[in-house]
Amino acid sequence: MEIESRRTALKALSATAIGMALAPHLALGAAPGAPKKPFVLRLADARAGEHYHLMGFDLFLKVSAKDSDGQMSMFSGVYRKHDGPPLHVHYEQDEEFYITEGEFLVQVGEERYTLKAGDLIFLPRNIPHTFLTLSDTGRMVFMTHPSGKTEQLFKQLAALPPTATPDDAQKIHIANQCRIVGPKLTVG
Repeated sequence: MEIESRRTALKALSATAIGMALAPHLALGAAPGAPKKPFVLRLADARAGEHYHLMGFDLFLKVSAKDSDGQMSMFSGVYRKHDGPPLHVHYEQDEEFYITEGEFLVQVGEERYTLKAGDLIFLPRNIPHTFLTLSDTGRMVFMTHPSGKTEQLFKQLAALPPTATPDDAQKIHIANQCRIVGPKLTVG
C-alpha cells in the first residue's frame, strides 16, 4: 500500500511540475492579469486609437499586449505598390503574416515566397525577413508573439520626422529588440 501511495504522490508531483512549466500562472492559481472582456474592432479601427503611419503604410493595432498579458500583439496593415520595410530581424518575437488582399513578395532568410489573399507565412524569430507589396494595394493581418516591444517599435518609428536618417531608425529597432540588416526588397 505504501508503494502505491508513493506512486500516486509522484504522479501528482510530476503533473504539478509539468503544469507549472507549461502554464505557471494557472498551475499556482494566480490570475493572469485583469479580467478580460470581448471587444470588436471594425476594419479601420485601432485598439486604444493606436494607428501608426510609417514607411508609407498604415498599421492598426487590433489586439494589444495589454489584452493578451503580453502573449501577442496583432496588427492589420494597409499597403500600396512597392511598400515594405527594410530587411530586419526580431530577436524575441515570432511573427505570422496572413494576407487578406493583394499580393506580396516575402523574404525569410534566403527564401522568397509570393503570397496572395488567404495565404499565411510563419516567420521564426532570429531569421531576417521583409516583404514587398506587388499589387496596387494590399492588406495583411500580422501577429507577433510574445508581444515584446513591437508596439513601442511602431509607435516610435511613426513619430520619426521626415528628416530622420536610417541610423535614427536603426537606433529605434535596436532599442526594441530587433535590427535592420539589409535594404528593402525591389523588383525588376
